Amino acid sequence: MQLFTCANCDFHFIDALDEFPDEQPDANLLSEKARSFIEKQLPQNGIQLGKNLQFVKAHIDPSGKQCLDIGSGAGQFLFFLQDQGALPQGIEPQQIFREFAQQKYQLRLRPELVDAPHWQNKFASYFDFVTLWDTLEHVNFPVETLKATSQLIKPGGLLFLDTPSRDSFFYRASEWSYRLSGGAKPALLNRFYSAKPFRHKQLFTGVQLTKLLENSGFTDIKRSALHKSKNKLVVVCRKSAQ
Repeated sequence: MQLFTCANCDFHFIDALDEFPDEQPDANLLSEKARSFIEKQLPQNGIQLGKNLQFVKAHIDPSGKQCLDIGSGAGQFLFFLQDQGALPQGIEPQQIFREFAQQKYQLRLRPELVDAPHWQNKFASYFDFVTLWDTLEHVNFPVETLKATSQLIKPGGLLFLDTPSRDSFFYRASEWSYRLSGGAKPALLNRFYSAKPFRHKQLFTGVQLTKLLENSGFTDIKRSALHKSKNKLVVVCRKSAQ
C-alpha cells in the first residue's frame, strides 16, 4: 500500500481499488461465526446510528418519505428508518451483510452501486433523502459516488453523511510524525488506511468535503451540532433546486 498526496489540492488517497466478485445467489455466505460477530457489533453500532437518526429527524420527518441508505452494512439503520414509518431502500455490495439483513430484519438490500443503471435509470430525482454513513471513505471513486447520489435526490431533498475527519488531532499528529522522521515512522498514518477490501481508501478535510459536495450539486452544507467528536465530519446538505 502506498499513500499519495495531490500536489494541487492536498487530497490523500491510497493506490487500492476494491474488486466486486460475481454474485453467488444460491450460496449462503453467512456462517454462524460471521453471524455471531455481526450480532456483537449491533449494540455499539446502534448507539452511533441512533444519534444519526436524531440528526435526520432534526431536519426531516422520515414518516412516509422515500429514502436510500448507501453502504447499509447489516441493515440496522434501515430498520430504524422503517420503524419511523419511512420507505427505505439500501445498497450493500457485500453479500454476507445482505444475507444478515434479510435474516435479521427481513430487509432486501441491493448489491448494485449507486451509479449503476438500476438506480440511475429507475430512480432519478426520486428520493426525499439519502444517507451515507461511514461510506465515502470506502468507495473506489468518491467524486463519481456523490455525483451519482445527487442524481437520485429530489430537487431540494437532503443528503446526510459522516466520514472520518483529516482535521482530527490524531491524523495531524500522524502526519507530523511521518514528516519529522523523514518517512521512517509511518505506522500511525498507516492506521487510517488499508488496501484490504472495503477499507479506508481516502480521507477528507472539512474544506475538501465541502468543495466536493458543492461540485456535486449540493448547497446549504451544515455540520451536525449533535455529534461532538472532532474525529468525524457529520454533515447535512441540500440538493440544488436548479
